[in-house]
Amino acid sequence: MKNGYLFGAYRIEGLLGRGGMGEVYRAYDETHKRVVALKVLPLQLATDETYRARFRRESELAARLREAHVIPIHQYGEIDGQLFLDMRLVDGSDLGTVLAQGGALGPKRAVNIVSQVAQALDAAHADGLIHRDVKPSNVLISGGDDPDSDDFVYLVDFGIARASEDDGQRLTMTGGAMGSFDYMAPERFLQGTVDRRADVYSLACTLFECLTGRRPFPVEGPALMYQHLNTPPTTSLRHSREPAGRVGSRHRPRNGQASRGPLPPGRETRRSGPPRPRGVNRRAGSGPPSVVCH
Repeated sequence: MKNGYLFGAYRIEGLLGRGGMGEVYRAYDETHKRVVALKVLPLQLATDETYRARFRRESELAARLREAHVIPIHQYGEIDGQLFLDMRLVDGSDLGTVLAQGGALGPKRAVNIVSQVAQALDAAHADGLIHRDVKPSNVLISGGDDPDSDDFVYLVDFGIARASEDDGQRLTMTGGAMGSFDYMAPERFLQGTVDRRADVYSLACTLFECLTGRRPFPVEGPALMYQHLNTPPTTSLRHSREPAGRVGSRHRPRNGQASRGPLPPGRETRRSGPPRPRGVNRRAGSGPPSVVCH
């Protein structure tokens, strides 16, 4: 969609990002007089009745989350045969970009960021929602280009999330697993029962990358699946007595009541409650708002 195009009540102001699950635009909501991040899903998804029904259900679940580290969803629905999500537009850089540009984070900053993502996941899990695609590019650091700043973090892109009771169903058009293989829990490759522990595993992979500056398994294809299933990651971290990637696996209880709690030991997020209001205008030199576009 070109700048100035009117998509329902939304006037398009620019493309923010494009991914496998759609495009994200900066848009002006003519009805509510505010600038938003507008995610428009691919046209073909709206023709899949199963997907449409689940999209509405899961958007409703995500929209009612009131955890400070989850990007608020204002509205969702369908316009001109295309599904959309209307979300708060937040200025910031995603964690994937921060790691790509600056390498590994210090332990204190890494734990602070992961702790806030864990809070978002706890809220989603308590409401019966599994994210299914936790990864650095889905972690938005608000205004966060300064490593010395007190980061405020959002977990974004619940676009492929699913309700936890839908054990046998997958958000996919072809029956394949959805999510990012680099951070995907072993049971996802086996098409087994998926619960909140899959998100804990993915968060542990994200913590590993924060501390080492690399993915847990820097290979591709079948070798990547094999290593997730069979091989613990190794690292030369001088800050840890054990490989960082083992944190997620050794805290996967058999009773199915996994929580993010043990992942960042001895650390609580310094801020709670609604975040301080932030403007939507970018600072000079910062990247575009990177909201749910992966």
